[in-house]
Amino acid sequence: MSKSGAGGADNLDGGGGDASTDTHSAAVNEEVIWKARAEEAEEQIEALRIEITELESALSQARESLLHAERRGEIDRELTAAKAVDLETARLLTEAVGAEMDEPDVAAAVRELCNRKPFLFGCSRRSAGGVSMSPAPQRGATDPLGDMAHTARTTGDRSELLQYLRARRG
Repeated sequence: MSKSGAGGADNLDGGGGDASTDTHSAAVNEEVIWKARAEEAEEQIEALRIEITELESALSQARESLLHAERRGEIDRELTAAKAVDLETARLLTEAVGAEMDEPDVAAAVRELCNRKPFLFGCSRRSAGGVSMSPAPQRGATDPLGDMAHTARTTGDRSELLQYLRARRG
């Protein structure tokens, strides 16, 4: 029982026709499908490469930020231990001193900064001369004018004071 269509067309089930044409068109369709899949995969690979590059850049920036924050914390600890008066200024100057070094050492940079600019620190090496409320300078053993001043000051005697003033005048 063969199927026949209107107008006398035979074999409407699509099974008639040449078998080699069917296999050839199936092979072409399959090749087109695989080619489209390969192009899509290549596009995905390129997109993933771009994303990897962006992530590597973000990772390097994060590592750099972490190193900077750790270095800043170490500088702050060293400056606090050295009793820095102005932490921000001392930090900037310490970073500059550390940048000049071949191998940056925060402790060495802070010591060098304390030697260069002692006014930024509460260092004990600060000179007593010229500072408000500083202790009296130590007198030498061969300072007769200083001895006279000390005697006049401690006794409160006017004659001692006049004698000191005459000696000072020369």
